[in-house]
Amino acid sequence: MKIKTNQVIDLKPTSRIRTPQGFMICKDVTLAKPMVKEYYAGELGIVDGFEPTDIINIYTPPDVLFSQSVIDGFTASDVAMMHPKGNQLNSDNYKEHVIGTAKNVRAENSYLIADLTIKDKWAIEAIEYDDVKQISLGYAAELDMTAGTTEAGQEYHGQWVGMVADHVAVVREGRCGDDCKIGDRQTVIKSEAKSMKVKIGKLEFDVGDNDTLAQAINAQSQELDSLKTGELKVGDQKFNLSELTATQATIDKLVGDNKSLSDANKELSEKQTTPEQIEALVADRVATIADAQKIDGTFITDGKSVEQIKREVVASKADNVLVKSIVGDSVADAEQIMIDATFKALLATADSKPPVNAADAALNGLNNTNVGDADKNQAPSKSDMWKGNK
Repeated sequence: MKIKTNQVIDLKPTSRIRTPQGFMICKDVTLAKPMVKEYYAGELGIVDGFEPTDIINIYTPPDVLFSQSVIDGFTASDVAMMHPKGNQLNSDNYKEHVIGTAKNVRAENSYLIADLTIKDKWAIEAIEYDDVKQISLGYAAELDMTAGTTEAGQEYHGQWVGMVADHVAVVREGRCGDDCKIGDRQTVIKSEAKSMKVKIGKLEFDVGDNDTLAQAINAQSQELDSLKTGELKVGDQKFNLSELTATQATIDKLVGDNKSLSDANKELSEKQTTPEQIEALVADRVATIADAQKIDGTFITDGKSVEQIKREVVASKADNVLVKSIVGDSVADAEQIMIDATFKALLATADSKPPVNAADAALNGLNNTNVGDADKNQAPSKSDMWKGNK
């Protein structure tokens, strides 16, 4: 399968020189190298046998990259800031993208090398201060989707078999990565001089020439490993600090239990009877007992609550017309509020009765038509009259 498309390759560190005019000359820039690069199938427009999001490996072989037609094509080509739309420079987008030119393109040490002259001021500042310094080649290419394996043993799904140069683009992140970027000579020397391996967990990283950073990362990694082997005690349970899920579950339960106890204690405190309330209850009971005695002098109140006293007093008067008018025929089923009202009504009735004393009794005797006339058919006995019986 062969298709034609526009794609990108990338660049490597170099040295930078500023001219009296303010231009930046980047010498010995690595434009690209023969390599297998990863693409999404959708980027290349490949649909047969692949989903658009599938990653496929495409190989740029040395005989294609270092061909004289490619070298001639990139010689005197334009340098652009970012790739233009469609990955192709034209008269419509030229002023918007072009920032310089490429020259002295050649194959050297297994790389495609060139000298770049950057003329645009804002592009120079972006390269120096904004970390926009990686390179991607813009070109049209023919893709042969025949799978194979490189001499180094790396498998690929297809390879470029034709390439037509268009431009060299300065980008923030190119497909070739840091191996292809505009740098300075000092950066190249440092990166080639030495590097330091840093291991975090099971992953190992190469931290260039920054001993302090590497040592700090290693120290943090060791401290993290030490923490993971430590123990945390929650109540009577012990946890390894790596058992975060179990530890969190136990802590959540303890927090929940503590809240439940706190809520229960608050509820208990709110229900607790104060000394003032006790005094009021005692006074209410004493008053209720006194009122019950007024209604029924024979009623026994010992061991009974205020509510019980009122209900039983009312029940003892169940046949009373007043009681029936308030609670009906069933005192037992009456609500307490009705019992209280009936009790008050009975008390009011009891309070309205005139007091019974000796004087009243004497007056009642005078009103008795039978006094001295208990037996009208029998003559009174004079001998008993002094006793007051006849």
